[in-house]
Amino acid sequence: MDDEIVKNNRMNKYGLKKLFLKTEYNTDDDDIIQDFYKPCFLESIKYDRAVGFFRANIYKELGIHLLNFVRNYGKVRLVCSPDLSEADENYAREGYYLRGKRMEEEIEISLIKIFEAMSKNPLEKDCLEMLRLLIEKDSLDLYIAIRKGGIYHRKIGMFTDKFSNKVIFSGSGNETLPGIGAIEDWSNDEDFDIYRNWGDDFEIKKAKTKEEHLIKLFSGGSGKTKTRLLSDTEKEYLSKFRKYNSFEDCIDEIEKRDKKIVNEGAGKLEIKTDKKLYPYQIDAIECWKKSNYNGIISMPTGTGKTLTALFALQESLFKGYPILIVVPTNILLDQWNKVIIDLYPNIPILLAGGNSNWRENPNKRMFIMDIKKPRIILSTMSTASTNRFLDFISQGQNIILIADEVHRLGSPVYSKLLKLHFFRKLGLSATPMRLFDPEGSQLLNESFGYEPIYNLKIDSKVKIFKNGKEIMVPILGHFLSKYNYYYYNIDFTGEEKEEWDRITNSIRKLSAINRNKDDNLIKGKYSERLKMLLINRSRIAKKAENKINIIVEIIKERYKENKKWIVYCEDEEQLNQVSSLLKKNFNYYIILNYYSKMSQDEKDRVKSTFENNPSLIVSIRCLDEGVDFPDADGAVILASSTNPRQYIQRRGRVLRKALNKKEATIIDVLVLPQSDESGLPYSIIKTELARAWAFSKNALNQTITHDLWKLCMDYNVDTNYDSIIGTEEGDDFSIEE
Repeated sequence: MDDEIVKNNRMNKYGLKKLFLKTEYNTDDDDIIQDFYKPCFLESIKYDRAVGFFRANIYKELGIHLLNFVRNYGKVRLVCSPDLSEADENYAREGYYLRGKRMEEEIEISLIKIFEAMSKNPLEKDCLEMLRLLIEKDSLDLYIAIRKGGIYHRKIGMFTDKFSNKVIFSGSGNETLPGIGAIEDWSNDEDFDIYRNWGDDFEIKKAKTKEEHLIKLFSGGSGKTKTRLLSDTEKEYLSKFRKYNSFEDCIDEIEKRDKKIVNEGAGKLEIKTDKKLYPYQIDAIECWKKSNYNGIISMPTGTGKTLTALFALQESLFKGYPILIVVPTNILLDQWNKVIIDLYPNIPILLAGGNSNWRENPNKRMFIMDIKKPRIILSTMSTASTNRFLDFISQGQNIILIADEVHRLGSPVYSKLLKLHFFRKLGLSATPMRLFDPEGSQLLNESFGYEPIYNLKIDSKVKIFKNGKEIMVPILGHFLSKYNYYYYNIDFTGEEKEEWDRITNSIRKLSAINRNKDDNLIKGKYSERLKMLLINRSRIAKKAENKINIIVEIIKERYKENKKWIVYCEDEEQLNQVSSLLKKNFNYYIILNYYSKMSQDEKDRVKSTFENNPSLIVSIRCLDEGVDFPDADGAVILASSTNPRQYIQRRGRVLRKALNKKEATIIDVLVLPQSDESGLPYSIIKTELARAWAFSKNALNQTITHDLWKLCMDYNVDTNYDSIIGTEEGDDFSIEE
């Protein structure tokens, strides 16, 4: 019957068949629990295992996965030798016979002695509690292997699913803590081979041979090896361990125990446990694991990308893999450093960038040595892309790369880092696309994949648990503040219009020349001359004179005296003009400036004032990536790149949740000039209206979309198509602000 079932489903991928299993696993390259045991348990109904020495530490490693398996009516059969390891023999049975030389009549008491030895260790005693529960619930049949003159030491395991698919593994690994330990320092050099009963002829033959051996073991033994079930005496001894009444009772204790293993057993990795992940963050981590630990997680600013990444690293830290985290700015370097110390307080960190001279650190070699110790290198992208750092990091093995604002790694300078080999890679970004940069985009695609492995959009709903019940909540309103969106229109002055037209004519002429030469323009490979023309033209719009004049009107109409707003400008010149005008007209408000050339003390004072007082910060784009002002409840966008990345990040700055912050306000200043001499609308109109549409469609005041739709119709702008129009200027500045 079994052969017929296997034959009928051989061409279909059910149960164990749908798993992507390697032909061999080893503790150097694989997380055997996560990569092999866990997925096999999820698909199986039977688990048979023959090991050498038995120690109930097996359940310390497989605890939750095995519990879920038996809770779903899975059945475990385990056969093992009763002998102790040499160290345990001395501990439990001083003066007893040499290991492997016991007489058959002495076997029963020797197993009880193992239980007695385990009961003196708090962690192993807990395993006995679970062992008793598994046996009493009829979820585990425990067999003892008796071999005169020696010990049973073969190691075979078999998973069976409901379709009679079988996965057999055989090799050197014992199911003890050193055998399959998740923490590398505890692991022996173990490996085992995998055989499936649906593979090629050789694999099927090997699987059948191993299966037949297991069948004999569970039927009384084979050859010189005899097997028996647990005796009444042994069961009676186990019956006194009555801590748990159900599998559910075990799960809570296992979670506490696993943390204790990390904190005390490993003696090297302390995790601050008051941090909790939301289900969507856990989903993001699972997507990364299922993508072979490579890919980009895209989440809106303020939804916890940093914490998600650091929790995703736990497994790698347990194993002692070196971690390299790269960030684009010094501000983010400091923020990441604080979060890492808060979450992993005793893990050594090598800082590279900012005011840290990593080359002078006497312990820097430790961070790339082939040792199994948790350690983190935290660097700015600018420092990480230098030749000295690249030479340094290239000497390490099995390095895990985490890249915050990963889109920045596509730039010509920063992309040097991507030429190195990394064991695992995780990119983070609210806006992972690189528009009008095919070479940079291709580098990112080749390194992290063509699509984000997890893409959480700002208008999404996610699952949370409230009062023990699963509910769906929107990102906006629950994790981020809801917002109102307003826009103000301006036109060019006569002089600005003339300059815009002059540059536009030059762009058209140069574009025509390039088109005649080759197809590079269509592919986005602009000449340096053309790039400069586009940048200069875009700056006319960003610094339009009427933007300065309209700021007073905006503040009078929209700003309330108890609010905290950010005003985004293009450069210091515009910042100073706006700041002076605001101070002149609103001397009763606190007006602050924030820009990259300020000293750190000045920045700290501005931030402290803003956090403690209603005020307006006039800033330039050094606030775009990294600076956290969660109390900010409003933004006025006087100058914006046409790249969606920038305005999405600016929206994110004011949507972060904060105490007493109910909703935010976003005000946009749109440059909407009349058509040029050809009668065609200016290209800037498309990008300005596309940005406005992107903001408005998720705003509280949805009536604003009707006004915008009319504007789009007047200017012949398609809100669906033109919302993907890209940038006219480069955005990969290297200043580590």
